Amino acid sequence: MAKVLERVQKIGKTLWEHKKKTAFAGFLVYLGADYARRWHLNQKIRTVYAAEAIKFGQMPISPEEKPRRVLVLANVTANGRHCYDDFVKNALPLLHLAGLQVDIVKAESETQLEALASAMDKNDADAVYVVGGDGTIDRVVTGICKNRDKSLPIGVFPGGYDNLTLKRLVPHVFESTSDVRRYCESAMALIEEQKRKIAAFEFSVTDEPESLHYGIGDVGAGWYRKIEDRRQKLWYFGALKRRWAYIWEMIKSSPEIIEADVVYTEACAGCNTCRSATPTQPVVVWRWWHVLTGTPRYKQIGEKTKDYSNIVNENCGQAHEVQVRGTDLLIENEQTEEESSRLRLRVGGKPSRFNTISEGMARCSENKVGSSTNPNFYSTDVLANSVTVKFNKMPDSINSLHVSSDERKFEGLTEKPVKMQTTRKLLEFYLPNKLRYDLINL
Repeated sequence: MAKVLERVQKIGKTLWEHKKKTAFAGFLVYLGADYARRWHLNQKIRTVYAAEAIKFGQMPISPEEKPRRVLVLANVTANGRHCYDDFVKNALPLLHLAGLQVDIVKAESETQLEALASAMDKNDADAVYVVGGDGTIDRVVTGICKNRDKSLPIGVFPGGYDNLTLKRLVPHVFESTSDVRRYCESAMALIEEQKRKIAAFEFSVTDEPESLHYGIGDVGAGWYRKIEDRRQKLWYFGALKRRWAYIWEMIKSSPEIIEADVVYTEACAGCNTCRSATPTQPVVVWRWWHVLTGTPRYKQIGEKTKDYSNIVNENCGQAHEVQVRGTDLLIENEQTEEESSRLRLRVGGKPSRFNTISEGMARCSENKVGSSTNPNFYSTDVLANSVTVKFNKMPDSINSLHVSSDERKFEGLTEKPVKMQTTRKLLEFYLPNKLRYDLINL
């Protein structure tokens, strides 16, 4: 017993004499324990979702039926090439367990994905599953809207760095980033065919035909976008990288104001002006036996649509002009209950290092990327069907637009108006409704 106590005292003395090494070793032990805890939790989550998926795989089908075919379009470069690995680990096994026929096409760039999306049809698959982030989603949407009137239903694996589009559509599912439930729910939405129609927007720069773009995300510019992009390169700061990015960028330079003239038309959910009645035409389908039975019944072509003929909106299509100033400009594509969308233009922010850092810290605390949580931050907040922005002043250190989180530079941005408008191009997306499992009950 005495020898044991002597050894314990010796260990304690050694640890005390090497405080820095002891602290570092303790930190490594903490990281290892936290990794083991999260790994064990994620394994349990994958197990319960696998049990749900296998129920679909065990359902009998007739010999004439074929299993559902899913074409996976994977952007292998998304999120530092971690995106595809996360898909293979979390979503792909669920698709196989559910009895789906899965074909995977890997693309090295979003341009390739756009080309693939423009060419696919029902002969290739019954559904599409997009593996990537915000930019990947909008590239696929652009490929479809430019080349096809109808598209296959689209599922999305949240493999991007921020996944702002999915967080906006289903915040209570995709804002949960501490475990793999969001990955599994995206696959289960496709398996269970939880569909929702999403309206796309159209974006273009005057006199640049190649700039035509469709998407379901947002368009933004400003210092906060620049700083949020910068944080991805500061990985060596760990959990503090985002906060340090705001501090470091404001040490290097002071934010300058963005000035622009904006022309927008008021948002309208639908009226007899913008959605004139277009009743579907019935056709008569004749067969030889109708000579004996009489005139056949009418067969309706197309889906029944809401009648807007009695809805009046005097403000529909009216244009308004406004001058905006701020350090942050954001135009979001907000979905409405009428299977349509509207644009929300918000501009705000003061040209102050302190205010920028303060606002950045608030966004970090709220784990909010892309927009402010402070209702008083934006001095301009309007809803519109179309927005045309003519930049009068754009700081040289920014001089770019973020279209669905992808930074795009345009020559002479202050000379060419930028236009964004809603469309009636509806696409079916597989989107989960909720997180079906509580971590406490796992």
